Amino acid sequence: MASDKVLVVDDEMAMCKALSEFFTNFGYEVATAHDGAAAIEMAKKSAYSVAIMDLVMPGMSGMETVRLLKEIDPDIEVILFTGYPSLESSLDAIRQQVFDYICKPTDMETLQRVVQHAAERRRLIIENRELTQQLKIERDHLKQEVTVVKRVIERRIEESCSLVGKSEAIRKIRHFVAQVASSDMTVLIQGESGTGKDVVARLIHKSSGRDPNSFVKINCPAIPETLLESELFGYEPGAFTGAVKRKPGRFELASGGTIFLDEIGELPMTIQAKLLQVIEHKEFARLGSGETIRVDVRIIAATNAEIEKMVAQGRFRPDIFYRLNIYSIKVPPLRRRSEDIPLLAQHFLNLYGNTYGRPDLKISSETMAILVRHRWSGNVRELESVIRRFTLDGDEDSVRQSLESSKGRDDSITVAGTLRDTEIRTILSVLAKTRWNQCKAAQILGISYSSLRRRITKYDLKNR
Repeated sequence: MASDKVLVVDDEMAMCKALSEFFTNFGYEVATAHDGAAAIEMAKKSAYSVAIMDLVMPGMSGMETVRLLKEIDPDIEVILFTGYPSLESSLDAIRQQVFDYICKPTDMETLQRVVQHAAERRRLIIENRELTQQLKIERDHLKQEVTVVKRVIERRIEESCSLVGKSEAIRKIRHFVAQVASSDMTVLIQGESGTGKDVVARLIHKSSGRDPNSFVKINCPAIPETLLESELFGYEPGAFTGAVKRKPGRFELASGGTIFLDEIGELPMTIQAKLLQVIEHKEFARLGSGETIRVDVRIIAATNAEIEKMVAQGRFRPDIFYRLNIYSIKVPPLRRRSEDIPLLAQHFLNLYGNTYGRPDLKISSETMAILVRHRWSGNVRELESVIRRFTLDGDEDSVRQSLESSKGRDDSITVAGTLRDTEIRTILSVLAKTRWNQCKAAQILGISYSSLRRRITKYDLKNR
């Protein structure tokens, strides 16, 4: 306790001497003052852990001395030691955050314990403040390091030719990838067919620090429902007819890396239920086995379907959706980022020009303008096909002709979609007015009952 200094403030010299000798024997460094003014001057020159203060002294009162001491050193602990206790002074002591209020006379052992506890409290407060400050410094350093790492990842992603573009949408996707890549968070990528969802998924895996060779892609609609479960989870010999030896599933093969479930909206409901266990606990059993297998796998899913609508219609399990949709990335269609089309065209021209031995092939500004104006219903995949075909024959006229012919198809698709939406809105409006009395609705619409029934089934309309 040699580091704890005690200041005794009392106008009685005998009391000062007695307390000084007593606490010196316990290893404290003790100083004495006979009035408040002297105590204030001493506190300005030296820091004290504890002050033992008489309440009633000539000149400056004990309470006023406490207030001034706290202004000089807010951490000093004060013990009021008085022979004139009162309710008013005890309340004042509480307001001044006095450590204890002791009435004279008291035994010295009690006073010693109070001083010891006061000194310990002061040490703890100071240590806690220092630790808090150190934690803040370390937290700030960590934030800076995380920011630097994210910037490095973003720069590497930008330098990578896999996600080509300079639009705001592409910059945001690069930022999202850098933000989520190093975590184990499940990601749902949404966008139209051909927008590059596969590219984003591979970029997340590439930037994650996981096993670079453990990226396993499952094209959900491409595998028959009867085989999908065994493909995902594997099987044991004898699990079904033709199962002659053990086969690991795709989740096992992806352990340590990433599994990419492409077009997950097409996943059958029966498989969705079994997938929930894997997403939530990263464990499953092979077909024909009761043994639980745990895997360290990052799950990325993608869909071109309006999956929220599928959830509302009961065609996709909400518990699966909420677990997949922890972090969502939306990839915009190419028509909404036309400024990226020249970069993408040049990228594919370089790629296939080198492949097909035509590295010097160029696209004229007139043809590039047509590419930029085109709607690209097939998105980046369609653009890639057009440029790839161009690198084979180098004929810009054929490119322009193919784009002009496809323009009519795009327009007809757009018109058809608009007409379909209009018809759905009209039918739903009339059904709502008739409270879903389909006979009355058919009469108002001027069509037969059976025709209305066919449209309700075709458009999957429901009474909401």
